[in-house]
Amino acid sequence: MSDQFDFGVRAGMTVIVVASAASAFAVGGVLLYIAYSAVTIQRNASRRWSTDTHIHYYFLNLMVSDLIQAVGGLLNIKWIVEASVYPCPFCTVQGFFKQVGDVGVALSTMAIALHMLQVLVLGWRSPPKFALLILAIIWLSILILVVVPNVAQHNIYGPTGYWCWIDGSTAEQIGLDYMWMWLAAVLDIISYLLLVLVIKRAARAGGNSFRWWGKQERSVSHAVGSSVENVRANQLFFYPLVYIIIVLPISAARFSKFSGHEVPFAVTAFADTLFASSGLFDTILYASTRPRLMPRRPTHDPQSDLVARIATVRVVHGRFPQDYMTEDGSFVMDTGRPMFHDMPNLLRSSTSPRM
Repeated sequence: MSDQFDFGVRAGMTVIVVASAASAFAVGGVLLYIAYSAVTIQRNASRRWSTDTHIHYYFLNLMVSDLIQAVGGLLNIKWIVEASVYPCPFCTVQGFFKQVGDVGVALSTMAIALHMLQVLVLGWRSPPKFALLILAIIWLSILILVVVPNVAQHNIYGPTGYWCWIDGSTAEQIGLDYMWMWLAAVLDIISYLLLVLVIKRAARAGGNSFRWWGKQERSVSHAVGSSVENVRANQLFFYPLVYIIIVLPISAARFSKFSGHEVPFAVTAFADTLFASSGLFDTILYASTRPRLMPRRPTHDPQSDLVARIATVRVVHGRFPQDYMTEDGSFVMDTGRPMFHDMPNLLRSSTSPRM
C-alpha cells in the first residue's frame, strides 16, 4: 500500500500487535517452563516434562507454530511506525513467518484431531514415537509450501494491504495458506463430533466398525460415569469451536476480498486481532482441559491419584470396549483392566515426599 496509514489504521494495527504480544508471551512462557522442567527437574518427578504420548509431541509443535505466528504479527510494529508498508527484506521475513505460522498451527491442530479420532473412536494404537513421523511430515509439507513457490517465482512475499504476506494470485494464497486452515477446521469438527458421539454412548466404535447404540443400550450407564464423561464431552466441543471462531472471521474477510468487495479496515482489524490471539487461546484451552500436558506440582496424594485413574478407566471402558491408549499414556486392555506404563513410578512416588 503506497498511501500513508491514518491514525485509525495505525490504532487498529496496534491492537493486532498487542494480541500477538499476548500470544507470544503466553506461548513463550509455556515453552520456557517446558524446557526448564525437561532439563533441570530430576527424572521421574511429577513436574518434569516428558513426551509419553503423541499429544505431548503435537502440543509442543502447536506451541512452536503459535509462537512463529505471533512473531509474524509483532513485526507489524515497523509498518505502524513508518505509517506504510512496502517491499523490502523485512517484508519478506514477515510474509515467511505468517505463512509458516498459519500452516504450522493448522497442521498441528489437524494432527491432534486425527490422533483423537484414531485412538478413541477407531481404536487404533501406535507407539508415541510415531508422532515424530507425523511431525516430520508436517514440517516437510511446510518446507515444500515455502521453498517451491519461492524458488519458482523468486519471492512470493510482499505487501498485501496493511502488512506483508503472500503477494500472489487468489489461487496461490488459498493453496499455500488458507486451504490448510479450512481443512484443519473441517477435520476438527468431524473428529470431535464422532468422539463426542462415542463418549455420550450415541455410537459405538469397535475395531474397524462404527455403529449406533440402541435405545436400551444407551440407557444402561453409571450415574457417576455419565457425569464425568458428559463433562469431558462438553470440553471437547471447545476445540473445534475455538478454532472455528479464530479462523471464520478472517476467512470471511478474505473471501469477500477475493470476490472483489471492499472490506472495511475495522473488519480486517477485528478478524486479524482474533486470529493473532490464537496462541493465547490455545495456551488457555490446553492448560485448562488437559492439565497433564503441563508440568506441575502434585495437588494431592499420588496414591489417591492412582485409585482415581483406575476408577476412571473402569468407567470409560464401558464406552470404549476394545484396547485403547488414554491421553496420559496409560493402556486399557480388552479385559477392561488398566495397564499403566508408569505404574512403578506411581507406586514409588506414593511413599516418597512431595516436591
